[in-house]
Amino acid sequence: MVFREKSPIGAASLTGVELRSRRGGDWEKPPADVEAPSIRSMFDALDEARAFDAPAPSVARGQMILRETQGPHEAWAHASGRDLAITQLSPGACPGHLLRVNLGDMGFDAGGFDGDLRVRGSLSGKAFSIVSVLERDGALNQWGHKVDAGDILIIPPGGELDGRFQGRTAYAVVTAPWGLVMQRAEAFGWLADPRFRTETAVYSPPPQARAACRRVLRDCATLMRTMGDGVPASAIDILRQDLLDGVLSAVAEAREPAARRQGVLNAARIVRGAEDFVEGGGARQAVQIEDVCRALNISRRTLYRAFHDLLDVSPKAYLRLKNLSAARARLLDASHRPTTVTQVALDHGFWELGRFAGAYRTMFGESPSETLRAHGGLRR
Repeated sequence: MVFREKSPIGAASLTGVELRSRRGGDWEKPPADVEAPSIRSMFDALDEARAFDAPAPSVARGQMILRETQGPHEAWAHASGRDLAITQLSPGACPGHLLRVNLGDMGFDAGGFDGDLRVRGSLSGKAFSIVSVLERDGALNQWGHKVDAGDILIIPPGGELDGRFQGRTAYAVVTAPWGLVMQRAEAFGWLADPRFRTETAVYSPPPQARAACRRVLRDCATLMRTMGDGVPASAIDILRQDLLDGVLSAVAEAREPAARRQGVLNAARIVRGAEDFVEGGGARQAVQIEDVCRALNISRRTLYRAFHDLLDVSPKAYLRLKNLSAARARLLDASHRPTTVTQVALDHGFWELGRFAGAYRTMFGESPSETLRAHGGLRR
């Protein structure tokens, strides 16, 4: 079954994970001359069935969501099993598109978005998440490390994304149970290393390996989009194997020490610590910079340098942006948890409602009441 939500662009125009920005730029088209044999044969079978008006294959699993998105919260934060805090750092819309498919105990996401975003939190508390950055046209970092197009992020169960996305980003995410990943990893040499099982890291495969991985991910995404009524049961096992082997094969090629970046660098560690302190303090606006510095045992200068190095904003400005984004996430969730603009503003430390409304409109291009009305909440 496919759920299509406000998607004026047809599925055929969203092949692979190619992102066409509203600002007119195009991502590089997936190569058409080389495809994985199993994916190619599935395309041939699908084309043949359509040519002879054969009945659509039955679907046991393979539920699919395909839609355009107007912001990062609807693409990531509300997905099942995820707990992500997303802070928009620059004003403006963050348009994108999203493909999400249920492959039984595995999941697959592919899509893209525009924006300048701080993203922190868990993609899955119980499963491995393997994130491939397919394209980017701005800076991207995770755990303080620079991430390039073609790099792969490994996040064990309970591990966190922790970084910043700038500009346009196209991505794919394979989520799989820990046991399944370990079983498949044993076929790839050094991936049986315990560090692979327990530590978040950025891997940079050599050019040929990263190109092959991107090709597999694009082919699988294209196939799923083409099967507009859902993925048939006969295709799911092939997709599961191709997706997991495709990303693990690329990671296995990143053998050199320079191809593996792990741990949280100092600036990222300071920003994380400041966020944790503020979140633990309850009254967000009441927290003073001096309180944060004392809690982290660092100087004011060190705190400001960390925030500017990682996010290009001061700690105080970031706290305000974080609260605005949290307020927007709450308003977007009003269909499930009815609320009012006043209540949301007060809950997130904004005591002057006029200033809150003005800052919200400047950041997100609409008033808080417009967001609330559009998502089925109550307004006062």
